[in-house]
Amino acid sequence: MKSYLLPGLFLGLVFCINLKAEISIDGVLDEKEWETARKIDTFYEVYPYSLREVDDYMTQVLILESKEGLYFGFKNYQPNETMRVMNHMRDQERSISDKNGIVIDFNGDGVEGYNFFVSSSGSKGDGTVRNEKDRNWDWDADWETAATVDNGVWYTESFIPWTVASMKSQSGDIRKIKMAFYRMMMGIGKGVSTIKGSPFENLYLSVFNEYEVKNYSGSKLDFFPYITISEDIIGSDLLSKAGAEIFWKIDSSRQVNLTLNPDFGQVESDEVVVNFSAFETFYSDKRPFFAENNNLFDVSDRMHRIINTRRIGGRPDYDCSTYGDLEEYCEQNRADTSEIDFALKYTQKGNIDFGVMSASERDEKFSQGRDFYALRLNTKSNNLKYGYLGTYVDKPVTGENAQVNSIDFLYLPSEIHRMNGNFMHSNVNNQDGFGLTLGYAYNPNKDFSSGIGVNYYDDRLDLNDMGYLILNDRFMFNGRTQFKRTTFNEGSILRSRLFEIGYGSKFNVDSQRESSNFALKLENNYVNLSELKAEVFYRSTGRNTRITRGSQFSPFIKMPKGVGGYIDLTGPRRPTYIYGLRFERGRGSEHSPELGWGTKTRGYFKYMPVDNLSFSLMHQHADENQWLNWFNDNLLATFHRKQRTSVVEMEWFHNNVHELRIKAQMVAFTGRNPQALYGDLSGNLNPEIIDIAPITISELAFQVRYRYEIMPLSYLYIVYSKGGRVSMQDDEDGLFSLYRRPWNSPEKENFTVKLRYRF
Repeated sequence: MKSYLLPGLFLGLVFCINLKAEISIDGVLDEKEWETARKIDTFYEVYPYSLREVDDYMTQVLILESKEGLYFGFKNYQPNETMRVMNHMRDQERSISDKNGIVIDFNGDGVEGYNFFVSSSGSKGDGTVRNEKDRNWDWDADWETAATVDNGVWYTESFIPWTVASMKSQSGDIRKIKMAFYRMMMGIGKGVSTIKGSPFENLYLSVFNEYEVKNYSGSKLDFFPYITISEDIIGSDLLSKAGAEIFWKIDSSRQVNLTLNPDFGQVESDEVVVNFSAFETFYSDKRPFFAENNNLFDVSDRMHRIINTRRIGGRPDYDCSTYGDLEEYCEQNRADTSEIDFALKYTQKGNIDFGVMSASERDEKFSQGRDFYALRLNTKSNNLKYGYLGTYVDKPVTGENAQVNSIDFLYLPSEIHRMNGNFMHSNVNNQDGFGLTLGYAYNPNKDFSSGIGVNYYDDRLDLNDMGYLILNDRFMFNGRTQFKRTTFNEGSILRSRLFEIGYGSKFNVDSQRESSNFALKLENNYVNLSELKAEVFYRSTGRNTRITRGSQFSPFIKMPKGVGGYIDLTGPRRPTYIYGLRFERGRGSEHSPELGWGTKTRGYFKYMPVDNLSFSLMHQHADENQWLNWFNDNLLATFHRKQRTSVVEMEWFHNNVHELRIKAQMVAFTGRNPQALYGDLSGNLNPEIIDIAPITISELAFQVRYRYEIMPLSYLYIVYSKGGRVSMQDDEDGLFSLYRRPWNSPEKENFTVKLRYRF
């Protein structure tokens, strides 16, 4: 990092001049102030990950400073025929539009970063980075950006205020920050950056370049009142609701967020999932209050999250047995969500980052609201980051309290070694549970990486009152080794190749093996921008202790070995369309309990006739001859399973302030030829003569959503939603007939207008 010291000092001298720039954010870098800007034009190729210094497709970054914030200008030189100028929804980083990105570590300590990107169309996105490379796009910030396209060059212009993020206090007149800049050229499949690092590699934040700026401090008070009017078309009810959010940045390091009577209704629809497994489906939280400053409270792994904010305002607790003659009425009036009286969050950045969060649910019919609390402490010493996160949930309906304590760490002794871990303790209903995760990654050069991980969750660990845990009673070991190549002979059809070996084993806490798995993966990226991915896997025999949900008559099921693989092809990127195909065939999978052979095919096509309009279609067909499903206790059954999923979407944009999306997600699930089975104490499945009805499920999520951006973070939504699930016991198999069922008999149909305005 010493090589960046002198440029950083020079930039600091430039920044020490208070420019008082009167710059109009219009994507045209014509103000005279840009002539004095610091210029950066050294970029490295990071996609493919060759790390060679780029000597074509020149990119120049211009940087200015004022007491209000940072100004950034990009000059992107590129032949017209390779430009991709497409509008897209906010935060769609994987859109096929060319884009510029800025990632800022305001504290310069490698703990967290803030990502801002703008496409050549002027569409923008923002998110956060933690744990070196973990990105989250749920956070939305107040910043300005614009883009213009000229002959052979396109420009972006951005202003990012100092108040956009909380910053640690630094003494003196100079603040040390770290930054990285990147550019994605989608028409030629090239990504470049000012650093030799990528969020897809072992290190990212730690290799940012250091710069010096003036140590500004500011405060900001934002008031977001809202009003929602919603018509329940099925119930013939007209509902209205009003509330407010207050975001107060007391100074650069302290912030208070408060929401009163919040409207957490969905203007964004979750993905339709048909889930028969013992594992809960996880959905991210895009609600502004919880997304703001969430980095500090985010302690998670692919198997668990200490805080899952979707729990707050979720399904209420019920004990209908206490209501006597009203028990049946209570059961019929169970609500899917809880109203929230208020939620409060306070964060403070310093030598020790500190945060508290609380929320209180409103009492519902036949239910009392829960209270949620969280405390976070986090600090960094040299190459070690560590912290504490504790949560507490008061559940008056059940008379229980749920407490979770967690200690997490990230240790980077050098650029080639990475270690992380999380130690957990829960106390729910006076039962103590424990868990831990440990990970190690080794990355000696750009072409080789390897890592191993251990997850242990004992049978009493319970995080699910305020967090998320896929399953407990599990000990897992897994690892992977990757070999990459990005340099080929002239004339080769390849741009990059990745070969990966994956392996792992799963046990319960009594050391009874559930399964072991081994996989080989190959990824080829071609010069015509097409991609080919292929994988083969093997899963050993073992016990499945989850499928019977803890039945005392059959605590586990013996599972056969699994074997199979897939081929995934993405076609070359064309100016007006993209497509992809996937084929899978296997008996079971690495993680699933299926008994028989199954086949899955998927096709995807997106058409963009003009820059601001797109149509997309995805269809997937899965067919399996011995799908295993649990009913109750030790009763299971196999079915001939078919699942067909279609997603149709249209997106239209105008001036990056008007957005219209029409989206339909449809699922048709059928289970035929049922064969009843009883599991025994030895884990065997024994045929039984019991009538099992066929399964037919149709599910729909249809939404027409118009969004008008009045100003940054101020929106008008007009939304029509329709859909739900229809379950039948029949043999209907016609695809369109099944798709029509929830349309003709929807569970929900709503028309909603919502205004959120910032003062």
